[in-house]
Amino acid sequence: MPATISRWRSITASVFLIIGLVLAPVSITGLWATKHVTNTEGFTQTLAPLAKNPQLQEELSGQISQAISNQLQLEERINSLTGDGFVSSLVPSGQIAGKVDGIVNGAVHNLVQSNQFASVWESTLRASHAKTVAILSGNSSTVSLDDAGALTFQLSNVLGEVVNSLTALGIPGLGALTNLEWDVQIIQSDALPAVQQAYTLIESYGPWLVYVAAGLLVATVILNPRYVTRSLIGLGLVTGLSALAIATLVADYAGEHLFANLDPAVADLIYNQATGSLTGALTTVAVVAAILGAASWPISSILRRRQGTGREQAGRPLIEQ
Repeated sequence: MPATISRWRSITASVFLIIGLVLAPVSITGLWATKHVTNTEGFTQTLAPLAKNPQLQEELSGQISQAISNQLQLEERINSLTGDGFVSSLVPSGQIAGKVDGIVNGAVHNLVQSNQFASVWESTLRASHAKTVAILSGNSSTVSLDDAGALTFQLSNVLGEVVNSLTALGIPGLGALTNLEWDVQIIQSDALPAVQQAYTLIESYGPWLVYVAAGLLVATVILNPRYVTRSLIGLGLVTGLSALAIATLVADYAGEHLFANLDPAVADLIYNQATGSLTGALTTVAVVAAILGAASWPISSILRRRQGTGREQAGRPLIEQ
């Protein structure tokens, strides 16, 4: 009877160990997501430092300058006024438009390097995240994906500040610039149902699933103390592999599908800024678990020897009979 009980305890411990190890990286990711992805304030604070990054500033500067240039269409306007005659040869529309674009580029570049832009960038992140949450939670009847199936970062506030700074220069047509969207392919329309389901699961189970995983691993050790090393080494392995996957496979997917329209360096910058804390948390758990697992090896060996001796003593009377 004791042997049967011991066997079932060992089987139950093995099942708990497998489930706990599978849930460990998932639960850590879920807990991280509730703090840095689905939470507007956490998301904003995570990406707010990007406003001071030169690569992002250069990308946004180019996007905004191009939007203004496309709206103004100065060369076309000048050509429409001068026609194809003698006057057009006296008024080099291309040179004039080029000089105006240079002025605009300089003004935009100065703005995105200012503290004012950092404040606008933070408010933009907050507004864009609120829009995303409204879509994913299904609580908005007025906010939806655009025709291309992409969620976008609204940079109207940034554009407004640029227009205000350029108004004094007397450039015509700036008043018509009222909206600018920085297109980041966060969600494709055909993937929206799956993403909405993932969002719901994170919101529902993310905060406490980590306790379930931890409880299963603790229960494993209680049921079979010999599994202490196995549990710790396994935890270190799965969390370490998860951190590696996030830094490589998931990063490649994000670059190819989510940020495909951005400069690769900027896409990597945004992704690393967003997931850096998750990768760090998984790596920390992996290292600590591996160290504790290695340290527990002698204890686990002693427990295995004791259990083996106990079995021998329990089986000896039967042999003698």
